[in-house]
Amino acid sequence: MQIVDVHGHIGKWTFPMRCSAVKHLKDYMLGCGIDKTIVSYSSAITYDFVEGNQRLAEAMEGEDGVWGYIVLNPHYFKESVTELDKHKGNPKFVGVKLHPEQQVYRLIHKNLLGLLERVSDLQLPVLVHTFPGQTHDLCRVAREFPRVKFIMGHMGGNDWIDGIEAARDRENIWLEPCSSFPDAGKINRAVEAVGAERVLFGTDSTLLNPCFIWGMLQDAGLDHEELRAITHRNAQTMFRF
Repeated sequence: MQIVDVHGHIGKWTFPMRCSAVKHLKDYMLGCGIDKTIVSYSSAITYDFVEGNQRLAEAMEGEDGVWGYIVLNPHYFKESVTELDKHKGNPKFVGVKLHPEQQVYRLIHKNLLGLLERVSDLQLPVLVHTFPGQTHDLCRVAREFPRVKFIMGHMGGNDWIDGIEAARDRENIWLEPCSSFPDAGKINRAVEAVGAERVLFGTDSTLLNPCFIWGMLQDAGLDHEELRAITHRNAQTMFRF
């Protein structure tokens, strides 16, 4: 069975890490049988998104199985537009990453709405980091941009039940349940609410060992077709792999 991880990271975070380079990511992928991982560069989220996106472009070059997100920051509208224009022609970049928690904004920020108009025209999927308080903003934005495919990263974190319910009727939001909250029944409830066709496999690697999330998926007791949808088929359709 193929596995596509739609939520990964390379680069150091704001705390000590042993595993942060492409080599570490690929070691994790090999250990869990993951074929493709879509990553953002950590410093693009925590420090300088322009520099981080460039570092990711360089790190992905010549690396099979590693694909990237362009990180945008609505506090810097012109620079974000430039980043889209700069990287949209690079086939290794297949989506956009938004991190409202680290970059301190709400998803209804007026500049972000302007950026999403451009993202919609480019037909790029958008991975959004969501923790409590952000899932309903995402649903509002998804309603305004029905052509954009949004991924609810972390599925609301420890408020994942609310995240699932918020996304239930928003057909352009896919649920991605990785986090350090391994609550029993989490993946099953997501599948029951939106169907396996709107759930994606993500791990938060290299911040977390992907085996952790793979174990959660195995424990869910899904049937073969549901597993195929979540592990690779949905991602292949969304990202046109």
